[in-house]
Amino acid sequence: MNLLAELKRRNVIRMAGLYLVGAWLIVQVGETLLPLYDTPAWVMKTLIALLAMGFVPAVVFSWLYELTPDGLKRDSGMLADNPVALRTARRLDQLTLVGVVALLAVIAADRFWPRAGPGSTSVATTIDSATGASRASPLPVSDDETAPPPEKSIAVLPFVNMSADADNEYFSDGISEEILNALARSSDLHVAARTSSFAFKGKSLEVPEIARELHVRMVLEGSVRKQGDRVRVTAQLIDASSGFHVLSKTFDRELKDIFAIQDEIAEAISDELKVTLGSGPRTGDNSVGTTNIEAYDLYLRGLGQWQSRTAENLLAARDSFQRAIAADERFAQAWAGLALLYAVLPEYSNETSYAEAISLGREA
Repeated sequence: MNLLAELKRRNVIRMAGLYLVGAWLIVQVGETLLPLYDTPAWVMKTLIALLAMGFVPAVVFSWLYELTPDGLKRDSGMLADNPVALRTARRLDQLTLVGVVALLAVIAADRFWPRAGPGSTSVATTIDSATGASRASPLPVSDDETAPPPEKSIAVLPFVNMSADADNEYFSDGISEEILNALARSSDLHVAARTSSFAFKGKSLEVPEIARELHVRMVLEGSVRKQGDRVRVTAQLIDASSGFHVLSKTFDRELKDIFAIQDEIAEAISDELKVTLGSGPRTGDNSVGTTNIEAYDLYLRGLGQWQSRTAENLLAARDSFQRAIAADERFAQAWAGLALLYAVLPEYSNETSYAEAISLGREA
């Protein structure tokens, strides 16, 4: 029996794959949760080192031992087609597949759910995927509640939908989020998390009160009117300490220019606050993953449907993501959204079983 056949028989290759997937998943979860507890950087480095050191022992262990109905036993040289060996192989395959789907869900979740930073009273927005990343900076909060907010800090409130069609609210929310992500590229600017900012959606509160709750100095608000192939975006930057507008811009252009509008608003704010946006790609340079306006619109619609988290809306979001992918099959964020959706869909709808969701999520 050659070495490769023996490795397969002893499930060494399967165990190696399962270990790598599990280790990667642990690292991704660690990057999300450890900042919540203000852990020092060495904790993450130590975790990665321990996982790396554990790889060889795990492989050696799988060579020496086999999993039987009676527990772990030294390898007895059973044939590869032995029922026990086959059952063990299937179990490892299933665990690896579940790990891959969970890993995709964690990576994609960075696009949909903000991440909390150290010392923050709110969850920090992250857009962290295979296509590129931008994230909201954690807002340092003093133990003294009367301490002034950081000089260069901002909250982006959800833009008001002024379109004749109330269903276009998903579009105005999406524009707000993309501007937030663009601003979050600046390491000099503290940006309140999307979850925190959007919590004030539809509430009749004065800007100074919102700023005080979010511990920021500046607040960006605005409106979006979408009609046919035209879009009108108004953005207003307010200094909460005085209540006065420091910047007001209105853009009335073709819908295909929406990427440039988002960039121009972010750049105008960065100029006003004298901060530099990060070196990552701008929205107009395809950081959103597509330059296809139809695909982008469908993607934003899917995000809006996803937020409601009901069986009906999740199925609608699935359709939106699939149509976005059909419009631009290289739209990575739409693929990520679809994979994440399949990970949670069985909890809300009987239309897709867990086994089917795992298979579909893996394909996505």
